[in-house]
Amino acid sequence: MIPLAEVAAVQAADRAAAAAGTPVAVLMRRAGSAVARSGRGLLGGAAGRRVVAVAGKGHNGGDALEALARLARAGAGAEALVTAEPERLDGEGRRCVAAVRAAGGRVRVFERELAGRVLAGADLVLDGLLGTGSAGAPHGVVAEAIEAVNASPARVLSVDIPSGVDAATGAVPAEAVRADVTVTFQAAKPGHVLAPGSGLVGRLEVADIGLPLEPGPWGISEAADLAGLVPLPQAEQHKRSRGVLLAVGGSSGMGGAPTLVGLGARRTGTGLLVLAVPASVADRVGAAVPEALTVHLPEADGGITPDAVGACERWLQEATALAVGPGLGRSTATLETVRALLARFERPAVVDADGLFALGTGEPLAERRAPTLLTPHAGEFARLAPDAEGTRLHQAADRARRWGATVLLKGNHTVVAEPGGRLVVNPTGTPVLATGGTGDVLTGLTGALLAQRLAPFDAGRLGAWVHGRAGALAARALAPVSVAAGDVAEHLPPAFAELLPRSREPR
Repeated sequence: MIPLAEVAAVQAADRAAAAAGTPVAVLMRRAGSAVARSGRGLLGGAAGRRVVAVAGKGHNGGDALEALARLARAGAGAEALVTAEPERLDGEGRRCVAAVRAAGGRVRVFERELAGRVLAGADLVLDGLLGTGSAGAPHGVVAEAIEAVNASPARVLSVDIPSGVDAATGAVPAEAVRADVTVTFQAAKPGHVLAPGSGLVGRLEVADIGLPLEPGPWGISEAADLAGLVPLPQAEQHKRSRGVLLAVGGSSGMGGAPTLVGLGARRTGTGLLVLAVPASVADRVGAAVPEALTVHLPEADGGITPDAVGACERWLQEATALAVGPGLGRSTATLETVRALLARFERPAVVDADGLFALGTGEPLAERRAPTLLTPHAGEFARLAPDAEGTRLHQAADRARRWGATVLLKGNHTVVAEPGGRLVVNPTGTPVLATGGTGDVLTGLTGALLAQRLAPFDAGRLGAWVHGRAGALAARALAPVSVAAGDVAEHLPPAFAELLPRSREPR
């Protein structure tokens, strides 16, 4: 897992390193080395390339100059444009300027016309204008430098954070640098994963420079973390021991939603899938998902009625997980039924869509004690928690703790938070998932993982990762404009396969 930390925590670790006797120059050399290494990779080697560092007067600019000096020593043509007279920089800044000149590079003060000429011929621009401590709209020469960087045809490597992005919130109050790669230090920051700033980061690399930052409960999911969670079938298992998922959804004219739940679940390995849907759509749903058993639920006014609880009685006893919500509608009787099902079922459940509407606001799970995964999008979350404050990270973490449930907050980027404080950001999202029905596929996917006895937090983070990859694979196979929810379900198998080395594949 890539560590994710608040800006203040990393700043405190920086101060602790200095207090413990690690000179600032040592940290800057380590940072510069990491940036230079990334720059060489981006260029395919430094020799014969032209690199320009656009540097501010803080330590972020020093890191960029350190990297530039290293690239110059490796054979790159190097030039620095700094936003202040070199003689007016602090001691570390002057040392870095001297290192660039000693390596054969040139250092000049930034001017708009000069920058246009210099950047036009660059292969790589190092953005060291503003660091993670910066907030608010850039102004003056820094704003001009950001415009110049964005006008350059060169690839851009940002040091720590693209200049103009608020590292604490992801806010972009004015023009900000559009990076191809961002190299940050010790841990990712919220601004790297929160929109709109996250859209300017490019590929994120996290370098360990030796700051004494204690591992925290927040991170960004990586494939290596998730591979061991995939519930592979075992020789001694039978269909019921591989998990039984009861999925309740649909209403008159809304048979597609539970169908998509079923399509997501059937590609996720649950041993037995039961789709409980209104009688009027049961045949249609059963034909679309032939692997599933169907339960015909009593209905009135287009939605299910409280008698549906009795109709599901057998499977409420046998199921190892419940998925409830997609396509149910919001009639009074249906909402009452959802609450009754959740109160009656004493094993893990995932609640989505109209199921979330049934929970109301305030303390939505007051009558439920079993493990629960809630999967709202931003609008549904706002209704559940109208008083939530802070970033998406803080909101998800706070409500998971208050509600005693795992919260999977869908969006760019999806956040999964559990009551105990752990939180992960999912890196695999793709815009093609912004289409009707993809959330229903995720409900089936996570429900099937719960049925196979994954904890809600693990089902949420694995499900979000696989769902995002399936969307990306579908876009690659079809074309982004053509991807529909069913295509995402059909690309779950190759997404899972990415997590499974051949040595783990069943024989």
